[in-house]
Amino acid sequence: MMKNSQIKENITIFGSAILIAILIIYILFQLFMPKLTIKVFGAKPYNVITESMEPVLDVNDIVVVKRFKIDNAEEGDIITFNADINYDGTKEIVTHYIYSITGTDENRVIRTNRHYDNMNNAVPDTWFLNEDDVIGTYWFHIPKLGYVSEFLKSPFGIAAMIVNIGVIVGVVYLIKQGNEVKE
Repeated sequence: MMKNSQIKENITIFGSAILIAILIIYILFQLFMPKLTIKVFGAKPYNVITESMEPVLDVNDIVVVKRFKIDNAEEGDIITFNADINYDGTKEIVTHYIYSITGTDENRVIRTNRHYDNMNNAVPDTWFLNEDDVIGTYWFHIPKLGYVSEFLKSPFGIAAMIVNIGVIVGVVYLIKQGNEVKE
């Protein structure tokens, strides 16, 4: 018969393994199939890199978007989408407000704008979007977490993560060795 402490330890190990597996799968999706991440996991984070949405969203805030449903969309909603903002053939990821949704169910056109507080006098963005261009709709944001994200993407940040993981593995190994010697 197992002791309660051993059962708790097994549950903790199993739960940790599941969380690590989900994290690894998420990272693999982000690396190899980024367009499917939101479809599989239901949400995806993005780092705000320009001032276009200030004061609501500041540079280096993390915006988490969830699946977009055009039937639930309204003017003033914040969406993240792909748009060729420079008209150079390359689509960038942008987060702005919905300015208008026009057209029929099969052929809706979405216009966006960066200023919701003055929507009546605002000029919409120059691009026209369809439902397929929209990645997701705003769910929530985490202020300033983008600094951490950008650091972890840098060469120094990657090196720091590798060193920290090595130190943690080393400490865990030494603790286990010490426990085996005591027994």
